[in-house]
Amino acid sequence: MNKKFKECLLEVYLGEQAGEMIFESMLTMSEDDNQRYIFSNMLQLETEGKAIMRPLLVKLGIPIEENKSLRNQGLEIAESFKGMSFKEQFENIYQSVKNYYLPQYEELSTLVDEEDSEACFIANFMGEHERSILLASENIIKDKPNPVQPIRDLLRFPI
Repeated sequence: MNKKFKECLLEVYLGEQAGEMIFESMLTMSEDDNQRYIFSNMLQLETEGKAIMRPLLVKLGIPIEENKSLRNQGLEIAESFKGMSFKEQFENIYQSVKNYYLPQYEELSTLVDEEDSEACFIANFMGEHERSILLASENIIKDKPNPVQPIRDLLRFPI
């Protein structure tokens, strides 16, 4: 496996850690059952993303420990959402995913050795994973019914 793939894979894994912390914190700030349902599914997606990646990370010798400073950063990000409306929170999530996380996650599939089926699966799944967050965020912003269905479609253990 090439060095650039490993570096990008680690960055994606760290992105999952940050996302998990953000959605876990936002879950504690939810105002009603609908918000709890949405944040719970997003938290579940981040947790499952980490779990799916771990066997490959270990195989490649990449650490899977929680990054404490990244967790604190996630808490700070969630804290910054406190004064915002629910829609404003998702407008911020949408922009972050679109401009930062999605390009990084999609880059992973351009770096993978296509003969490594496990790495290919992970790279493709993580791109789908991030696109599902983007679509769910857009659905929430536009008040569409069942906004987190794109996320639920990916979950092995949906909420």
